[in-house]
Amino acid sequence: MNLMIVEDELRLLNNIARNIPWEEHEIEVVATADNGVDAIKLFDQAKPNIVLLDIQMPDLDGLSVARHIVEADPLAKIIFLSGHDDFKYAQTAIELQVVKYLLKPAGNEEVLQAVLEAREKIREDLDAKYNNELVRKRWAEHLPRLQDLFFQNWLSGKYAEWEIEQRSRELMIDLPTGAGWAVSVVDPDPLTAPNPRFSPEDMTLLQISMLGIAKEFLANVPCHIFSDDEGATVIVFRDAPGEREKRRSAGDFTADVHQNTTRLLSVFKAYMKTSASAGIGRVADKRSNVSRSYLEACQALTERVVHGHDIVVPYRDEPAPSHAVAADVQLEKVLAHALESGQRETATALIDEWLETHVERANTSEAVYENVLLLASLIVRVVHFQGWPLQEAMGRHLAFFQQLRALSTKEQTRHWLYGTVDHICAYVNERKSKSRHELIEKMIGMVEADIGQDIGLHEVAGKLYINASYLSRLFKQQMGQSFTAYVVERKMKLAMQWLSDGMKVSDTANMLGYRDFSYFAKVFRKTWGVTPAEVKNKKAMP
Repeated sequence: MNLMIVEDELRLLNNIARNIPWEEHEIEVVATADNGVDAIKLFDQAKPNIVLLDIQMPDLDGLSVARHIVEADPLAKIIFLSGHDDFKYAQTAIELQVVKYLLKPAGNEEVLQAVLEAREKIREDLDAKYNNELVRKRWAEHLPRLQDLFFQNWLSGKYAEWEIEQRSRELMIDLPTGAGWAVSVVDPDPLTAPNPRFSPEDMTLLQISMLGIAKEFLANVPCHIFSDDEGATVIVFRDAPGEREKRRSAGDFTADVHQNTTRLLSVFKAYMKTSASAGIGRVADKRSNVSRSYLEACQALTERVVHGHDIVVPYRDEPAPSHAVAADVQLEKVLAHALESGQRETATALIDEWLETHVERANTSEAVYENVLLLASLIVRVVHFQGWPLQEAMGRHLAFFQQLRALSTKEQTRHWLYGTVDHICAYVNERKSKSRHELIEKMIGMVEADIGQDIGLHEVAGKLYINASYLSRLFKQQMGQSFTAYVVERKMKLAMQWLSDGMKVSDTANMLGYRDFSYFAKVFRKTWGVTPAEVKNKKAMP
């Protein structure tokens, strides 16, 4: 939660902001102000969740500020801090739904407790709002969503035959007994070659388009169409008892499933100008066996990694030929060295050699997967050995390391490996040429330019248009200390230098942005072990 403190007494403001352990309670002070005009401006910029607000202030009183806050953000919580026990103020506080009305002098523990109570009130309000919206959303999607959940659970094998009968009837889904079933799983092929209409990031859009096209194209075919957990379109074809008697054999139903699926792929390609592939499971004679047909269809679809794009693959109940993944120690060593040193061309050539030797010659999806897994593990080991963060070294390509089976074609695998090598080599070369992040340089420059002001991380983040939490972590990672600690250290070094050169204590404090001289002296002594006066007097001695 974020907190803003508004108080015109500087000593009290500094005490509340710095001497209460906000961080221990996950409260972040994002802004402070000593007058009402600045308070409104800072509230609109920082958008804090909680405002600790003095009532009597110059220019604009706390009641006017509170009215602005309530209008701008009804979820924000206000705590009044007042030196007057006045019924008029209390009455206004009630009207504005102020969480707490504290009388000065309020102790730090009392202030902390009031802020924590406000935080809990915010959480309660958010929970209530979320729950109300969730109920409305569930009602709006009630039946279609429940039907989709039923289909997904059905294909997962979670229902017995009697549950299928009961639940399908409750959800108004026609699943006649005695019918035959066959599942087809259809999914757009990965976009590896240049495409004028879509990029790889549009895969979700293509999957949604496939679902819509399938529902329209197969509207008159006995089937149920929906998406599975991976976004692929699932088609459960049905061969009703009466229709089965008209056929010459069970093979006719399988042929129809294959033919309808092939036509669907053609329609999708014609409309979307990109291809898709499908896997088809065997015919199931019971509704409870449809989950087996679905798993077979998914398994068949994975074979496009061997056979390529734009294909319908029926499930084959045949044992896959045995295969072994042979280690290539020398190639591994050379590839590791190329990645560690940022040699992109060498690393890419070695990737090509690996793919040609171990992947292109594989004749099953499992053989492809195991060889890609071995190569991926080598790349991860290189990154870990160097101590590089995986996300930084690999970028968006890291996602496929966590789900290699999502690489559904050899061509997609090749493009992914090329992209990974490019990113790692660029990362290595950037680390060589740049020891400090350019944002850190900008932050340090802003500190030097505004050394006479009260410099805060959120003000700096606002000027750089960067998230404050990200800047905080980046600064600490690069500089070895927090941004606040760096500012204080820099000011204290300048203070020691100026005092040693003969500058007055009051002038030094003012030039460094300290309006409270006692607080300046306290920070100086904590840093150097002596008071500013002692440094000044020592300089003045003959």
